[in-house]
Amino acid sequence: MEIRGLAFLPLLWFVWMLLGLGTLTVLTVMSGHEKYPYISGTGKMFPESVIYTVVFMVMSILGAGVASIQYRFMIIQSEPSEKCYIIGQRILYAMACIGGIGNAMNAIYSAKENPTVHGIGAGLAFFLTATYNLCQAVCLYKRSFSSRQMCHIRLVTTVVTIVALLISIIPYAAAISASFSNRCSSRCIEPALTSSILSLYLLQILNITGMLGEYMGFSGLAIHQVTHYTDFQRLSLTLSREGVSISMREKTQDPENPE
Repeated sequence: MEIRGLAFLPLLWFVWMLLGLGTLTVLTVMSGHEKYPYISGTGKMFPESVIYTVVFMVMSILGAGVASIQYRFMIIQSEPSEKCYIIGQRILYAMACIGGIGNAMNAIYSAKENPTVHGIGAGLAFFLTATYNLCQAVCLYKRSFSSRQMCHIRLVTTVVTIVALLISIIPYAAAISASFSNRCSSRCIEPALTSSILSLYLLQILNITGMLGEYMGFSGLAIHQVTHYTDFQRLSLTLSREGVSISMREKTQDPENPE
């Protein structure tokens, strides 16, 4: 059995993510659980927590599938002599797999029940996926079948994701800074009270900024997936008794399987 054209997989990831996060955000706001919910905040309360787990677990599985197909595409597009490049692709593939595991941790452990594990998983998924996308976007300038303009869009989305990641970290850094600045002796209770009121307004602004940064980062990840359409459409997946194989629809040489 042969499936010609695998572009449906990144498109499925894109549609699933948009529908999933859109549903979670609407339910969280309409139920009054969060007024300005972070993506992680949409999975704190029932019934959103159940939907959150399903959405991110499916995203992890689809993301692993996309990374596997992209790895095969990059290897097929390589020459046997490019050993350093092939090793680099293996490292990037391992990075994508670890990011997928982090996303699964983020799905299983909610921010309310186990915030530490949830934060580690979300951080791994976000950071490693952004780094992976950036490296592959640079490599695809020479390997991709997409137009030059599409390659530019792919690179821009990765930069947007990284910038959004930095923006989403700002509220956490500000909260830590505020906690230290509010420590004083009994002689400075009144100034500390004024400072804490100002800090609340500032933290609220930073919290909204961080939330927008998080959604902007996921938008960058989603658009990046769509840019693989042309390349994945050139691939075919074959199911046989020997197993599953992915190959180009044109004849190419695979340095890992020179036969």
